[in-house]
Amino acid sequence: MNPRKLFIAAAAALLAGTSMASAQTVLRYSDYGPNRGARAEVMEWFADELEKRSDGALSIEFFWGGSLIGGRDTLNGVASGVADMGTIVGFFTPAELQAYNMADLPVDNSDMWIGMRAIYDLTNENEIMREEFADAGVRYVTNFTTGPVQMICNTAVESIEDISGKKVRASGPYGDTLTLLGAEVSRMSQADVYQALDSGLIDCNQNYYYAMEAYRQYEVAQNILEMDWGQNMSFGIVINPGSYDRMSDEEKAVFDEVSSDFIDQMAKVMMERSEKAKQAMAEGAEGPAVTLHELSQADRAKLNEASRKSIDSWAAKAEENGIDSAQLLSDYEALIEKYRGIHESEGYPWSN
Repeated sequence: MNPRKLFIAAAAALLAGTSMASAQTVLRYSDYGPNRGARAEVMEWFADELEKRSDGALSIEFFWGGSLIGGRDTLNGVASGVADMGTIVGFFTPAELQAYNMADLPVDNSDMWIGMRAIYDLTNENEIMREEFADAGVRYVTNFTTGPVQMICNTAVESIEDISGKKVRASGPYGDTLTLLGAEVSRMSQADVYQALDSGLIDCNQNYYYAMEAYRQYEVAQNILEMDWGQNMSFGIVINPGSYDRMSDEEKAVFDEVSSDFIDQMAKVMMERSEKAKQAMAEGAEGPAVTLHELSQADRAKLNEASRKSIDSWAAKAEENGIDSAQLLSDYEALIEKYRGIHESEGYPWSN
């Protein structure tokens, strides 16, 4: 090839490469946590699927451990464009996301897939939720879950009646409900719970199977009351509206598809991790074996009755702030029933 043609070919290749590079959208994602554990694994899955299904047009650059924005500032940080996407926790922004905080209430559903599917549909379709996220300057993407609440104790607690008089570390509406059941509730971080259980400062701790294992709380408390009680789901992903709007229609379709599929992947991984942690602690795989105590149906009814009082308390406060909490709760519970029926008839998506 003569030099002139060779130059033209090289220039064309360079221009083509530049065009492809400029066409790629890199979404800066801020997360307050470390790059490990089930949640980080599924977030990496989201990024991989997004890039694969968009043929490389969309990718995510993660900033872990609050290195770009602190956890409490993520909502405002994404709204202002400091990050394109981020992990939000409703507890950090109770005023801005009061309706979304409903997802932390101890409703009668502890199934992770059913719960996340219900809150995903509600937040995408309910006008109250849509307006709340729009007013906060962000667009909702998808959801996480902590999984159902359990209780680990340094003494045998086998029933709701046994909770009365116990010193329990708890949080949010779950702590409020335990107070109604006669517990002496204190608030502290999970990092401080091990020493508190070991010293007798507290008798029990509200937690999740995988977190009990991760914090090695079974070393100082060998009784678990299997409450399978609600779950915290005011816990999700948002995107800056401008970042979303800059995508092509085809890219938006891919983004929305991966966002929905994220729910199934998150539920599957979380359920597997929780069951694995539960079995490991019951078998004493890494230390003293724990004893699992299951709630009776009568006790579950008592727990749900007390929980309803916490739910009603939230609803009354939301109503005072102009939120139609009765309609919001009704729509949410209807979606739970919808997905409960789908699960009963079809099973989980990954098991088919």
